[in-house]
Amino acid sequence: MHTPNADKHADSSVPATHSVASRYTFNETVSRLENTIKAKGMVVFTVIDHQAAAQKYGLTMQPAKVIVFGQPKIGTPLMLKDPEFALQLPMRVLVTETNGEVKAVFTDVRTLIRDSRIEYRDVENTLANAEKLIRKTVSE
Repeated sequence: MHTPNADKHADSSVPATHSVASRYTFNETVSRLENTIKAKGMVVFTVIDHQAAAQKYGLTMQPAKVIVFGQPKIGTPLMLKDPEFALQLPMRVLVTETNGEVKAVFTDVRTLIRDSRIEYRDVENTLANAEKLIRKTVSE
């Protein structure tokens, strides 16, 4: 079991997740994120369509897709440093629409590393940049 580093948790005001309103429709937001992720040299491993899965069982829900993405050249060294960090990777972003409002929701990088051997300095120029990329893609 890992012992969290106290200095990683000094700022308890960091939210566990971020929700960013999108300027685009649901489908446009999903498409923009997928295209931007790929254009930055990352891999879209899969897209989970929760709404479609619910419909298969006769259930209805709002549009909701989770884009699972990453870059093995970045993630693999982190998982070598801490094999249990594989539970946090690949990264994920949820695109959902409720009452006409489309948003992208993702886990804060500090939350991802909270109980791991990974330090923020290990991810500030990689995983943390994915947060900025998501924000920019849906808001510009």
